[in-house]
Amino acid sequence: MAISFISNLMYLLPTSVRSIKFDKNIWSSVLTNANQLVLDIRNEEGTDIDIITLDIDSLVGESIPIEPINKWMKLIGIKNHQLYFIRYLDTNDPSSNDFLMFDPGKQLLEPVTQLPHFTEPAVYAQIYEHGSEYFKTVAEFLGLELPLSCEYLEWNDKIIISYYLRSDNGFDRYLLLLRDGMKEWKIKQDESMKGFSSGAFFVVGDQLIFIKDRNEVCVYAD
Repeated sequence: MAISFISNLMYLLPTSVRSIKFDKNIWSSVLTNANQLVLDIRNEEGTDIDIITLDIDSLVGESIPIEPINKWMKLIGIKNHQLYFIRYLDTNDPSSNDFLMFDPGKQLLEPVTQLPHFTEPAVYAQIYEHGSEYFKTVAEFLGLELPLSCEYLEWNDKIIISYYLRSDNGFDRYLLLLRDGMKEWKIKQDESMKGFSSGAFFVVGDQLIFIKDRNEVCVYAD
């Protein structure tokens, strides 16, 4: 049976989802083993930058002062409390880059020749490529013509699906949570996207985590 998706209230966060919104956009996020997110947040131009450690349980954040950092650097990983960044050296060639490591204890940002192996205690969704058999099954189940690939995860007695629909300015991304085959909630996660972007959500323990509208960290606990 196809699921009906027509509702004027479907884009509001459900009461079961806790969230914190920032006044700048989240450019990247890294999950630590201490149930924290390290967030790289910036203005639209990428010039006003904050690195924030956010506790997932309390949604309380703490700023990490890092100098110097600029818009050509991006947070990509954390290992043993040390933060790793990629730095783009040529704006016309993304392959021209190097890596930097910041040690909070020493307050030192220095180049590294090789990145460590990053591990995250998270479970990510399967990506069902557009046109694949699994993709067709999801589209048929939703009763929708999906223009882009989707993400799918079975989590205990729940199913989480991230999918896209065309909009006037590109694609809108939606997040759907089913429990025992029944819709529990659905939200519009992002608007006017240019195309598919992986990593719409992830699960850590009994918590589903996703970022809405590029500036709001949302947590749903099972």
